[in-house]
Amino acid sequence: MDTSTAAPAPAVRATDPLHRDRVLIGLALVIAGSALVYGLDLGTRSAQVVACWVLLLGLHIGLAVVARQVSRVPGTARTTRWIWAAIAIAGGTYAVGDTTQLFTIAISPMNLTVAIGGTVQSFSVLLGTSVPILVALLVTAPIGGGSRRETASFWLDVGIVMAAAATFGGYVYVPDGSKPAEILLSLLVGPGLFLVGVFAVVKLFLSSQPPFSRLAGLVLGAAAALEGAAQAATALLVDARGLSWLLGLTVVASAVLMGSARIQYRQANLATGVLGPRPPRRYSTLPYAAIAATYVLLVWVLVQDGLTGHTWIVITGAIASTALVLGRQLVAFTDNSRLLDELDAKVQELHQLLRERDDLATRLRHEALHDPLTGLANRSMFNRRLQDVIREGDTPARPLTLMIVDLDDFKQVNDEYGHASGDQVLVAVARRLRSCVRDVDLVARLGGDEFALLLEDLPDDADQVARRIVDVIAQPVTFAGGSGGSGGTGGTVTVSASVGVVVADLDRRTAEQLLHAADTTMYSAKRSGKGAYRVSVVAG
Repeated sequence: MDTSTAAPAPAVRATDPLHRDRVLIGLALVIAGSALVYGLDLGTRSAQVVACWVLLLGLHIGLAVVARQVSRVPGTARTTRWIWAAIAIAGGTYAVGDTTQLFTIAISPMNLTVAIGGTVQSFSVLLGTSVPILVALLVTAPIGGGSRRETASFWLDVGIVMAAAATFGGYVYVPDGSKPAEILLSLLVGPGLFLVGVFAVVKLFLSSQPPFSRLAGLVLGAAAALEGAAQAATALLVDARGLSWLLGLTVVASAVLMGSARIQYRQANLATGVLGPRPPRRYSTLPYAAIAATYVLLVWVLVQDGLTGHTWIVITGAIASTALVLGRQLVAFTDNSRLLDELDAKVQELHQLLRERDDLATRLRHEALHDPLTGLANRSMFNRRLQDVIREGDTPARPLTLMIVDLDDFKQVNDEYGHASGDQVLVAVARRLRSCVRDVDLVARLGGDEFALLLEDLPDDADQVARRIVDVIAQPVTFAGGSGGSGGTGGTVTVSASVGVVVADLDRRTAEQLLHAADTTMYSAKRSGKGAYRVSVVAG
């Protein structure tokens, strides 16, 4: 078949919904017709057998063709292409077995072996090539996990489910009283395809990067379950004269298998990224459900059969599942310990970051409200504090005292000794201002050589505080070497200050009014003679 011209054709019509796909509609008709004909046992036995194997041949050829088309869809991951190529090989080997069986029907008298097929004619080809290839590719397909620990957890989960599936398959397929070699052969011939289908569904369910779309994987699992049921019920159906049901179930399983391939092909063409990574699951209940089902089966078998060969198969499966669960829990405990250690480290890191954030916030808040040179409050903090005082108390026990302090002729200090020396003088003045008032009083540098003081509930007379300030500032200030005209050798300078004092109640007063009054009083002191103070009482 020339896929270079045939494959793109369905992609042109890829916008059609799945229920309008002609191939899927045809498969649905085959399933419905087989259920009707074989379910009602219509027609002769020979006609039913021939029709079954002809349908199987067509379905398996179709499976090979469609699976090959899936493997050639542009943008498909390499491992996914290999898996679908292996499914195409499986379809081809099935077709070889079907052809062999039809040839046998044509040359041999009709009997049970001819009707249902023998191991040599069909299953030996499939199990000898396709099943190992599918298992190998499913094992190597990417799971989308990250670390080795995540990968180990994934495969332990898969192992738990597969151990449970193998236990159920062994119990159903292995004849009681079989020898070890016969048990091994029964496990290979009977549940082989069933386990492959279970593996595909489990990997689809657990993996974050599955090789199948969700719908195609589920349909594939359904096909494997149907085929497994057909193989498990062969003896029962033959004994109950239900050969037509067995033939019909086999046809339906093959039709569903081809349908999964067609769905995968259609969805791959409908939308890009249909096989893209999925968000990883935090946990899955599937492994625990599997081991619970295993122990339920064990209890049922012990009650029904006692210690028989089948019972020991289930016991072995239960032991294997339990060992895998213990391994999974050890990995989980290791993960939990590691996560707790990482969490503790992150908490400590977070606490450190919070401390650094708080320290930074405190430093920024301090820098925003304080003068960087003197460490005093700045104009912003002074205005905020003044407004808070006015807002909090309209009739304080004692009047509010506001002082504006301006250094006299300070510009000469900067011109003669340099700004570095002038800064040292400002720092000394700030320190002396602090020494003249209480700790609860606010001292601020408004800018340049202008300072302000806010005193609440002043126990001393405002005149005494103002006089103390004038006297203290008038004392000589010694500074280290600067960059001005002193040649950088340092020196001593004496400065004076003019102080304007406002004593006022807070009734109907604003911060602007009080500051203006204090500033006016300071300039009055400066005009009367430098190194002096004036007090103004502002009454309501």
